[in-house]
Amino acid sequence: MPEVGRLLEAAAVLTGFLCVWLNVRQNIWTWPITIVSCVLFGLVFFESRLYGTMGLQGLFIVIAIYGWRSWLTGGTGGGHLHVSSIRLRTGLILAGVTGMLLMAVHLGLDRYTDASFPLVDALATSMSITASWMQARKILQSWLVWMVTNLIYVGLYLASALYLTLGLYAAYLALAVAGYIAWNRSLRSAPESI
Repeated sequence: MPEVGRLLEAAAVLTGFLCVWLNVRQNIWTWPITIVSCVLFGLVFFESRLYGTMGLQGLFIVIAIYGWRSWLTGGTGGGHLHVSSIRLRTGLILAGVTGMLLMAVHLGLDRYTDASFPLVDALATSMSITASWMQARKILQSWLVWMVTNLIYVGLYLASALYLTLGLYAAYLALAVAGYIAWNRSLRSAPESI
């Protein structure tokens, strides 16, 4: 990767870490920082031919806008949103949606692109969409989905020689554990289910 690409990756990594760190703390600034990070990572992934993950950045921007609004006005009576726990029915629906996304993204990547790792890219992409929506709704179990997704991404970035990004996703894994613990404490103080 040329020097400009490494600098771009470093900027994406820095903003990516910051947005997840803010998310763990339920800080509303997580959403605008997420938008900046997604733009930067979109460019990095385009250069690495990880098209599923690149396209995911555009969807992350849409989810960030939704999450920003949701956190401010999506709670009871239009107030701030609180951490909730997922119900079995909602979890099954999300698992089904994730499976359908996996099939669709894999088919598109495999047939229409020169993607480096179409199935793994599709799996991580579909799980990321689900986890992002769950975080926009402040669902505690989003952190569990992120833990598994981040493990997949670590392997994908190792195989793609994106070492700074690999380091970020290893840090994301640690932040996902911290996020689960922090959000679980928050849930216990005001339990809700979605």
